[in-house]
Amino acid sequence: MNSHHNIFTEFPPISRDDIFVIFERRKTEFNFPIHVHPEYEINFITGAAGAVRVVGDSVEEVADAEMVLITGSNLEHTWKNGEIFENKDIYEVTIQFSPELLGIEGLLNKTHFAPIRKMFQDGQNGIAFSESVVRQCSAVIQQILASKDGFNSFLLFLSLLNLMAHDDNYRVLSNSKFSSYHETYDSKNIGIVMEYLNSNYHRKVTLEEVATLVNMSVPSFARFIRARTGFSFVNCLNNIRVGSAARLLIDEPAETIASIAYRCGFNNLSNFNRIFKAKRGITPKEFRSHYKKNKIII
Repeated sequence: MNSHHNIFTEFPPISRDDIFVIFERRKTEFNFPIHVHPEYEINFITGAAGAVRVVGDSVEEVADAEMVLITGSNLEHTWKNGEIFENKDIYEVTIQFSPELLGIEGLLNKTHFAPIRKMFQDGQNGIAFSESVVRQCSAVIQQILASKDGFNSFLLFLSLLNLMAHDDNYRVLSNSKFSSYHETYDSKNIGIVMEYLNSNYHRKVTLEEVATLVNMSVPSFARFIRARTGFSFVNCLNNIRVGSAARLLIDEPAETIASIAYRCGFNNLSNFNRIFKAKRGITPKEFRSHYKKNKIII
C-alpha cells in the first residue's frame, strides 16, 4: 500500500495519565476501517471464525479465538467480515497502552524485561499468539476486567505481558519492509502542528493560523498536512476532536452528548453526530452504549 489516503488515523481515548485502558464489547460484525494509531494495542477476539485479519501485508482468515499485539505506530490493521463470515456473537477485548509504559528509569531495558522488550520490537510488525497462550491469556484478561483495585490490575497486566512474551510459538505477521515503509510524524513541523491541534481542538482553529505557525503559505501547508497524514486539514482536526469526544463519552457518562460535542470544538450536535459516525461507523450514542469502559489505571 503506497498511500495513507485510505488509512484512518485513530486517536485512541487514552490520556497521558493512563497506564492502560481496556474495553470489552459484543457485536455481530466488523465495521471499523483499516487504521493506524500511536498506542500499543492488544486485541483479544472470540466468536469470529471465518473473519479476515489484515495486519500490514498479512491477510489471514482467523480461528474462533485469537489475540494480536500491534506496537507499530504506522502498521495498518483491521478485521473484516470475510466472504464466509456470518453474523455471529463476537466478543472483543481491546487493551491500549502507551509506548512509554515501561520506559521510566529504563525499566524496559532491564534484564528481567528482555522477553517483553523483544516482543514489543517484534510487535512493530504485528504478532499473533498461539492457541494455548491465547487460552491462558483469556483467563488473565477476565481477571483484569473484574479487578476493582488499580494496583492489582496493573500487576495482572504485567502478568499478561509476561505470558505473551514467553509464547515460543507466536508469529510475526507483516513483512518488516512493508511496515517500515510509511513515513511517521517525525519532522519538526508536523510535530508542532499535531501538538498545536491537540492543545486547541476545543475551539475554532483555522488553516491560516496553523500555516502561519510553521511559516508556510496556506496552499503549501494544505499540501504538506495531506502528504504527511493522508487527510485534509479539516479531516485531521476532526480526527482529533472525535478521538477526544470518544474519550469523554466513556469517561463522563452523566454528561450529555451535546455538551461533549461543544467541548470538543463542534459547533452543533447534528454536525458532531454526522462526523462521528463517518469516522467511527456508529453514532456517539451507540458508541457510548457499546464501548463499556471497565478500567482505566492511573
